[in-house]
Amino acid sequence: METYIKKERNYYLLGLAGQNLLYGAVTSCLAYYLQFTILIPAALVGVIVSASRIFDAVKDPLMGAVLSRCSRQFRDWLRIVPIPTGVLTVLCFTNGIWSDDNSGIKNALIASSAFVCFLLWETVFTLGDIPLSGYPSLMTEDETDRNKLLSLRPVGALASSISSLTVQPLAFALAGILGGTAIAERNAFLLVVLAVAVIGGALFQLTGMKTKQRILTEPEHGATVFRYFGTNPLLRKILISGILGSLRSMPGVILTPLVTYYFANKNAGLTLLYTVLFGAGNFLGMLASMVLVPKLTKKHGTVKVFVGSNLLTILPNVLIFGLYLCRPQSMTDPLPLTLMVLLTLFTGGGISLSTTVQPLMIGEAVDLEYQLSGNRPTALFFSVQTFIIKIGAGLSTLVASLAYSLIHFSSAETAALNAFIAGGGVTKLEGSYSLFLGMLFFLYTIPTAVSALLAILPYTDILQKEKRDHNSLSTGGAGKI
Repeated sequence: METYIKKERNYYLLGLAGQNLLYGAVTSCLAYYLQFTILIPAALVGVIVSASRIFDAVKDPLMGAVLSRCSRQFRDWLRIVPIPTGVLTVLCFTNGIWSDDNSGIKNALIASSAFVCFLLWETVFTLGDIPLSGYPSLMTEDETDRNKLLSLRPVGALASSISSLTVQPLAFALAGILGGTAIAERNAFLLVVLAVAVIGGALFQLTGMKTKQRILTEPEHGATVFRYFGTNPLLRKILISGILGSLRSMPGVILTPLVTYYFANKNAGLTLLYTVLFGAGNFLGMLASMVLVPKLTKKHGTVKVFVGSNLLTILPNVLIFGLYLCRPQSMTDPLPLTLMVLLTLFTGGGISLSTTVQPLMIGEAVDLEYQLSGNRPTALFFSVQTFIIKIGAGLSTLVASLAYSLIHFSSAETAALNAFIAGGGVTKLEGSYSLFLGMLFFLYTIPTAVSALLAILPYTDILQKEKRDHNSLSTGGAGKI
């Protein structure tokens, strides 16, 4: 069987890393930038970000269907998309600053330009993301080599984490050099994101230029391709699980304001330190998953590994919130901080494992469809993964924005908080901000725990069947997917 060579694998991973540098810069920093840097009201930020992401998530299966019907191969799209994605990444950070002193028209233009740029970025990003996600299935005819390459997808998540960890602290540090004003912070974000876009776009381009697509796809004909959601049971379970578990994306939305306002008090060095500490679980989980997932799934099956990794996150999240309730003003003290870091190792590790397993499950759904119908709708099936990621981020951002609005924390309160910190105030010690900080800790933990539990419900019948088969046949290998 024809398969990729080591150099192609490396170029694929470099492209994956480059794409995720762009992804991390936008998804981890844009909502913060819109609300806390250029001061667009929280409810409006929620509409801008969540509406764009939910629309884009719903659009992903449509685009997957279009790609399934298109005569272009995945490699063609991976040559076309990287540069426009990099350009639009920069444009997302070129807005003016919202102010009550502005005219209504100017503020409307600031908000509408943010919405349009982000929506365009989401659309173009998807045109590269679906082919890049499904490309390992087309680089090799060997299932083992495919799963090995899919298991290395945490390389992309690591790159996204690096981008998420560094963009904001670098922007804060640069803003201090530029004068420390709101305009300086806006310009600092733009310059840092520009550097990330150049590096990420160049790396992203390598996959389409330096690899070979060995399995060529045929355009889908006949009845609507969406019939697969009804006829392929594994694909249907993956989709339902992803929707039920949408708020597992909440830590990525909340970590930046949580670190900025509770732990670091807008200090650039402390922001980097605490972001690294709380991101260590994800980082180490990604590294571990590249080694563990192939072995665990071979022994236990993808479903059991997915379920187990989600269960791993539930109790630690609840304990983190309980710890905050006990120590609301002293979470930076050595004991509670150490406990929180240790707990985030479990939450981040569990999320990383489940994220790594999901592409393998989708690959198995493609194989199942080939057995059922003789078709390999790779683009459509892997668009489900991008749908799950985006619907999770969109709903998480919407819930967070609604929560801010519920406690009446919007643009004027954000400006006052920034001024309070600039004047030497410490947010966690000021009682008037306790409701805001408590909401951040709640959002960071409890929705994630609930969503992790909901995400495993569609697979309970598979687990029950495996248990019955194991009991009746006395073998651990029955019923694996």
